[in-house]
Amino acid sequence: MLMRSQLLLSIAFAASACSDPSESDDPSTPVDIPSEVRRRIDDAVTDGFSGAILVTVDGERLATEGHGFADRELELLNTEGTAFDVGSILKSFTATAIFKLAESGELELSDTLSTFFSDVPPDKADITLLEVVQHRAGFDEFHDTTGDFEPMTRLEARAHIFAQELLFEPGSGEAYSNSGYTLLADVIETVSGEAYTDTVRQVAFEPAGMHASGFYSEALWQDVETAIGYDASTFGDNDPATWPYTWALVGNGGLVTTVVDLDRWLTALFDGSVVSAETFEQLRTDYLSTGAADVGGETVYAEAGAGDYGLGGTAVYALGRDTRVIVATNAFEVFDIEEFAVDLALLALGEE
Repeated sequence: MLMRSQLLLSIAFAASACSDPSESDDPSTPVDIPSEVRRRIDDAVTDGFSGAILVTVDGERLATEGHGFADRELELLNTEGTAFDVGSILKSFTATAIFKLAESGELELSDTLSTFFSDVPPDKADITLLEVVQHRAGFDEFHDTTGDFEPMTRLEARAHIFAQELLFEPGSGEAYSNSGYTLLADVIETVSGEAYTDTVRQVAFEPAGMHASGFYSEALWQDVETAIGYDASTFGDNDPATWPYTWALVGNGGLVTTVVDLDRWLTALFDGSVVSAETFEQLRTDYLSTGAADVGGETVYAEAGAGDYGLGGTAVYALGRDTRVIVATNAFEVFDIEEFAVDLALLALGEE
């Protein structure tokens, strides 16, 4: 699954590479952004893009559409209402749930793992929740042995994670960790007394109005069309509607959603519908901004995720400009949606 910081680094690099006015054909001629967005989407489709896209620039919706087939055999088309597995984008929901529990006084970000788990080994006892959120705890990237669908209970996942040899002294470095976010999901269940998925629904889906979002194997997918992944790798029928959701993945991946629902999520998160203004500023400072890029004076955030089965998603957004580019795909290896989303975001921000 793609790291958020990798995508943001590509944004910063692309902005620095294309913002020199001397390289423009005619910098005095303003770009017709709606027409250019249309042209680039059309070019993407010609180049093999299959999925859905939503583009909002300065508060104006320029595109909400699907392309290609959600199911090639049945010739079902992708639409803006098709749901895709978007992988690691779930991590922002997990982080937000932790901050929401802090807002309600049920935990503190400075709490250590020993606060929640009596079985935590000594070398991990003093790791704080904030260190885990920021990928600074020293956990390995994965805790499974056979992949995302390995049968694994919550307690088994915890045992695997606690058995890891730390990559570095907690707080002294940074290493992207799916394991850490599964442990955060364990904390969420321990504190709330509810299933992780139920907490995410209450904290995020419901206040944001995300009615076409969920997790693998849920009854929801009887009513919401999911996209089948097309890649060399397969698991079952490559449809997230039928995949098992085990603790190899809980908390770090497994979100199935639409580009429209992701747009609702970002809007709700930033307008105060999900957490208080004070909590949002802490979330932005301690989580979102740890990987933000400055583009032409605007702070740009990004989330991205992809598995091994052709499915993935990307969201690039600038809060100060009410600008969002959200792309999901079911043919990840055919067309680079990260580069595409970055290009559109830079276009929208006037950095081309």
